[in-house]
Amino acid sequence: MEKKRLIAIGIALQTQVLKTCPVHRHLYFDDDVNPAGAFALAIDLVRKHKPYVEEFHDDEHELTDLISDTLGITPSVCPECQSSVKLNSLPDGSRFSERALEGRQIVRFGQHQNGAQSPAQQELDVEGAIA
Repeated sequence: MEKKRLIAIGIALQTQVLKTCPVHRHLYFDDDVNPAGAFALAIDLVRKHKPYVEEFHDDEHELTDLISDTLGITPSVCPECQSSVKLNSLPDGSRFSERALEGRQIVRFGQHQNGAQSPAQQELDVEGAIA
């Protein structure tokens, strides 16, 4: 994953606009948190020439655009938690629905049916990359 994307994700995590599911370790966008804090922090870091953002060479717009793009491609809930909620919400007597779901492969956000990750999922898979 490119270093600039990791910086954008790190700022979004620090300001809690992005969060990590404690169970599945997937990133998700917390739309209850105002992203303005992430943009303000990014601008401040670039303007103060902090080493953490030196990759952006005084271009605060590049960093804020990257944060915006990252938030735009991140799901608003953990994809696995969302799938679990949908599966657990089946009515008890709904044997047809349960049989219909048997054998179906649940595809995670950003994955193709064959299990390969799309570029968006690869970019968002930062488990262990930031800590």
